[in-house]
Amino acid sequence: MKFLYTLLLSLTSFGAFAQYSIYQNFETPNDDFRTNFYIDTVNCSNNLWQIGRPQKAFFDSAYSYPNAIVTDTLNQYPVNDTSIFYLTMAGSYHALLSLSFYFKLDIDTLATAKMELSGDGGLNWINPITEDTTFMFYWVGGKPRFDTSTTGWRKFDLNMDTWSQSYPGSHFSFPHYRTSDTIIYRFTFITGDSLVHHDGWIMDNFRGLNTARVGMDKVEEISSVIFPNPSNGTIFLRPNFRGTAEDRIVVYDMHGQQVYEAVPFGSLPINLPLSDGVYTVKYIGVSGVTTNRVVIIK
Repeated sequence: MKFLYTLLLSLTSFGAFAQYSIYQNFETPNDDFRTNFYIDTVNCSNNLWQIGRPQKAFFDSAYSYPNAIVTDTLNQYPVNDTSIFYLTMAGSYHALLSLSFYFKLDIDTLATAKMELSGDGGLNWINPITEDTTFMFYWVGGKPRFDTSTTGWRKFDLNMDTWSQSYPGSHFSFPHYRTSDTIIYRFTFITGDSLVHHDGWIMDNFRGLNTARVGMDKVEEISSVIFPNPSNGTIFLRPNFRGTAEDRIVVYDMHGQQVYEAVPFGSLPINLPLSDGVYTVKYIGVSGVTTNRVVIIK
């Protein structure tokens, strides 16, 4: 399995913007793609999603050679299966957001390919294809279709600027659900009971952008407070976040459910009794709240 992951933090000369960019084409030899891509084998025991070189009838190559994320690199999809993977992108509150990737679909009429996004830790999910007008999403190059097979590579290119800048009490009238600094994307592929199988769904060359307006004194708030990441379940606060008896660490799972809470003290380790997965860790201190995404791999 291979990947290319780039995290860019850049400030203008006035200290007005901080920018996080993700580019993923699964090529560089490493497995740190798990810091952004999480294939859910806990809730989907027969999960078809794999990262590797596609070698099937229709999916015989990636968009950029050799690897992609695909519903099995070798076999056509089986009947009555549900497969899910998550992509998380961290940034800062009220950010300007976009996500693009290339995809192919080879499906029958009973299969379902669906992408949803959440801005509140998974409490509410938005289907951008069916709810784009509700949330004022903008499609670059036209709205894609996930309900039919493609004849070649298609591009998914979503701009979420208006929605991402909304906040409670703003002049925007649509529901926002934009209450955290991390956007979660959920990709679901469901097969029916058709005996005529197909290759499924393949995606490659993910590109995401998250640009937030901040001041120079706020740069630390969008930096990672905890390390290491990924973690085996034991994390530490960075030296400038010592923690007091009034501070708290609260951890949420991918569904937005609180799964752990602790009071951090100095440089002592924090042991998270949690299974493998992607979690949101909220540091609540006397100076404010900082949210981080953490991947646990034991």
